Amino acid sequence: MIYCKRFVSLVEKSFPLRKLLAILLLAVTAAIVYLLNMPLMGGKVPAFGKLLDPVNGCWVSAEPVNKNFDLKQDIPGLQGPVSVYYDERMVAHIKATNDHDLYMVQGYVHAYFRLWQMDLQTRAAGGRVSEILGDKALKFDRTQRRKGMVYGAEQSLKEMEADPRTKQMLDAYTAGINTYIHQLKFRDYPLEYKLIGFAPEDWTNIKSALLLKYMADDLTGYTEDLPLTVLRDALPPNVFQTLYPERLQDVNTVIPSDSVKQQASLKIPNAPADSIAWAHLQPVDFETPDNEGKGSNNWALSGSRTKSGAPILCNDPHLGLNLPSLWYEVQLEAPGINVYGVSLPGAPGVVIGFNDHISWGFTNNYRDVKDFYAIKPASAHTYWFNGKEVAYNDKIERIAIKGKPDYLDTVHYTIHGPVIYEDHFHGPNGLKKPLALTWMAHRPSNELLSLYLLNRSTNYNEYVNAIQQFLCPAQNMIYADKEGNIALWGQGQFINKWKEQGRYVMNGTDSSTLWGQLIPVAENPHALNPAQGYLASANQTVTDSTYPYWYNGYFYEFRSWRINQVLSGTHYATVEDMFALQNDVYSVLAANVLPIMLTHLDAAAIADRERAYIEYLSNWDYRLSSESIGATVFQVWWTNFYNLLWQRVIKGVPEQLMPSPERTMQLMKQNDPVLGNMDELLVASLKNSVDSLNKLKRQNKLEWYHAKNTSVNHLAKLPAFSYTDLKIGGWGNTVNAAKGNHGPSWRMVVQMSKDIEAYGVYPGGQSGNPGSRYYATYLDKWVKGEYYKLNFTPAGKAPEHVKYRWNLNPGK
Repeated sequence: MIYCKRFVSLVEKSFPLRKLLAILLLAVTAAIVYLLNMPLMGGKVPAFGKLLDPVNGCWVSAEPVNKNFDLKQDIPGLQGPVSVYYDERMVAHIKATNDHDLYMVQGYVHAYFRLWQMDLQTRAAGGRVSEILGDKALKFDRTQRRKGMVYGAEQSLKEMEADPRTKQMLDAYTAGINTYIHQLKFRDYPLEYKLIGFAPEDWTNIKSALLLKYMADDLTGYTEDLPLTVLRDALPPNVFQTLYPERLQDVNTVIPSDSVKQQASLKIPNAPADSIAWAHLQPVDFETPDNEGKGSNNWALSGSRTKSGAPILCNDPHLGLNLPSLWYEVQLEAPGINVYGVSLPGAPGVVIGFNDHISWGFTNNYRDVKDFYAIKPASAHTYWFNGKEVAYNDKIERIAIKGKPDYLDTVHYTIHGPVIYEDHFHGPNGLKKPLALTWMAHRPSNELLSLYLLNRSTNYNEYVNAIQQFLCPAQNMIYADKEGNIALWGQGQFINKWKEQGRYVMNGTDSSTLWGQLIPVAENPHALNPAQGYLASANQTVTDSTYPYWYNGYFYEFRSWRINQVLSGTHYATVEDMFALQNDVYSVLAANVLPIMLTHLDAAAIADRERAYIEYLSNWDYRLSSESIGATVFQVWWTNFYNLLWQRVIKGVPEQLMPSPERTMQLMKQNDPVLGNMDELLVASLKNSVDSLNKLKRQNKLEWYHAKNTSVNHLAKLPAFSYTDLKIGGWGNTVNAAKGNHGPSWRMVVQMSKDIEAYGVYPGGQSGNPGSRYYATYLDKWVKGEYYKLNFTPAGKAPEHVKYRWNLNPGK
């Protein structure tokens, strides 16, 4: 203390020292301010000064609970006044006097509520994540570039901009987004920009095209070509055909077997000799994703099966569960259009929904539209094709990396498409064989035109004309209208293939393996007003063997079996019955395999600790209900048994692709010799399961919803903005296919009566702001299987349930 007093006294008496200290303090302050406003660790950590700024930083994102969203604003570029009405759930009802203004304001509204989500998803689609996250995203970005995502988007954009309707749609939508972006200051940025440390950039039409390709990649990206190629060479032919048949038998096809048989206008091509057709791969482990139940459900009942006498259409597409939510609910009204449903932030129009006349929904079709070709390099710049050296068409991909120099990746384009894997970019588990990718998503198409026309369709013929523009990803498109019609099309652009073409990796050196003619879309399988009185799709096999064109794909049957079982016995259906079916958790798998497992289980070979868990299955109802312990015991035991079974049967072969659970169930019911003796495996798998079950028990997580941990995570994987351990039942083998991070992304039920009665819910909310009360508004209802009545305003009528209003006018 004495030395401090002396120092202070010295400073007070010495002007030069005071001046020096003042300068030093100023310098230190300036340095702190500088450091707080500079990103750290090479840009990987955002500037904390800006982030924590009490006026402009993260705190601004906390919306007051009573925030008033009313708005009066002039928007440069509008051609007339536009009204946006928000109901109590913050659903936007946009009413314009022309198409241009309708889509411009939709772009503005999407950006207002979901800008960061739109930005991140389109950067991801185009392989630009390294720009904001650094080199940890480099492999992902290289994969996106090498699979031709940008190339495919560019081809489709040419088609979109060549049509005056979709060009205006895109241009206006882009203008609306940019109008919103240009009025932002740093304090207005969505929270994630501040947390991650980057800024919004101008929107362009290619971003919307990329978003549509991102969806195409998600829905058509998985194929079995690589693992099936290895398994075909490794297994005896009879075993391979038993385990991996081209089609499962005894299935309920998307198009009922008694529908009008489709005639082929094209001659089915002859297959080349095996020695020419196929390539061979070294046995390696391929990382095959858990695809059980991945897909969607839709169905439509004719009035003959409903209590009201009007058709009922239902749809619940199963996609990734994220926040901000994939979908944004909206109504769009202008002369010639009055449509309600869900839209994709980043693209104009309504994707799934209804209007004053018709309703529609989608499930993934899963016919294979993505094939691999083995390339034989001749030199660093050429490859062999038909006995000649052909030059690659090289594309230099420049990938910006946060905090580091750009990475240059040379992608070779061949007659087949881009070379995705090669010596400089290995495939799964070090696969070095050069493989080129032929993918329908690389070809020019205009799915946006399909949505434009579909949103405006008033009858079945207009619906058919609209969907024929929808080429990739292929979809099972369900339909119902006020006239009483129901219909279903397996819609997409497909190739007239020779038998087994594209099921395995093909030889890329010979022209006989090239894709052939396009099948006319009018010859896609379809059904209108079937005798059975309903239509349903759940990603199952599309047609029976009478369909004239060959195709392969990865199809799922469990949900279809259950939906058809319920609908075939339904005669006076109500919308409440449809709610129950969409939330149905009955497991067809469990109902068929558990009795077999219990019958073959040697009771003398298990101890009390195993027997205690078997007791949970004695009176279990085969429902994967949220609180069921029997569901947990079954799923854990089944998974262990399934894995042990196929590890034994295909012993010595890398675990590329186990036979599907559906095929496994069928073989178990047939007691097929290929399975061998199951008794020992059932005991061993049960003993293995007890360790996992005991761990869950110690954690108090034996109830099924705890064990599976369905979660809706923030897109940036930020725990504080995510919801985990949701109390919801189901799994991939039930209609309510709510898995860990994948499940029903939008549940919709529409009764096409004189006054349309529609219900819906999705796992999230309209706002992308974690600090908003509208961020996850609907999540609780979604978990409980409850629905909102949708506030659809018929054309020409004044909106009801208005909570907030935007009055937007043309500005200078």
